[in-house]
Amino acid sequence: MFGYFSEKSNVVLMVARGLLGVILFLFLTMPVSAADIISIAVDPCTLPLTKKLAEAFAKRTNTYFSIASGPCMSGVKKVTAGEVSVGVSTQNMAEAPAGCSKVVLAKAPIVLIVNKKNKVNNLSLEQLKKIFSGEINNWKEVGGKDLPIKLVMLEPCVMTTLSNQVCHYGETIETRKVFPFVRVNAVEDTNRLVEEDIAAIGQTLYGYESSKVRVLAVDGYLPSEKTFPSEYKLYEDYNLITLGESVGKVKEFINFALSPEGQTIVSSLKHIPVMLSK
Repeated sequence: MFGYFSEKSNVVLMVARGLLGVILFLFLTMPVSAADIISIAVDPCTLPLTKKLAEAFAKRTNTYFSIASGPCMSGVKKVTAGEVSVGVSTQNMAEAPAGCSKVVLAKAPIVLIVNKKNKVNNLSLEQLKKIFSGEINNWKEVGGKDLPIKLVMLEPCVMTTLSNQVCHYGETIETRKVFPFVRVNAVEDTNRLVEEDIAAIGQTLYGYESSKVRVLAVDGYLPSEKTFPSEYKLYEDYNLITLGESVGKVKEFINFALSPEGQTIVSSLKHIPVMLSK
């Protein structure tokens, strides 16, 4: 475990890494009991925004946080089991899990990323359907080079939503998947694999792409507050889930996330603020 101290924010950030990529962040200003800490469980797709919101709220209110990052849907599983105060997920849910309450914080745009040497800049929704169904297998069929399309599909959260919104993946999809030798973080690994392979196409959330890849337009549009939801349609909900109704500091934190200051942080990561998604 290691940590650092910031005099400006009076916040200590300590990180512990374990199996399955679990990360623990503690924002502390003094020794504190576990009962005084807001515990949050996230996955790689929800960690960046959750961490930024927690940092801002901690500096403002002198609140303590622990944030544990695990596999997709781990936040939902941990909060329903009563292991954490808040579970975070970007899976679209018609209803909250039994016994839980759900607040939609934002819409998280799903984007397709390609290697910068790939000349394809735009795909139609119909072309995406054919790629995912296995009907289109080569970049030359969509205006690119004569190369087999390699699908980087590491994180079930984004994969499941995109499959439901575009089309279910065909039987040939398994033969075209790209997997890392060592999976550390689905967001980081997606970027890395696309950076390394001109034939790769990856799925991630907008704002999480590295500077070494390019985001494809879909039907000529990129996600933005102006194109949501009529032109660019690939989004999933960013959910904050609590066991029962939120109370105390947890409720204050959720209210902060929904406040103008919190929603500005949402926008800074290229997510669509909830006030604009209604």
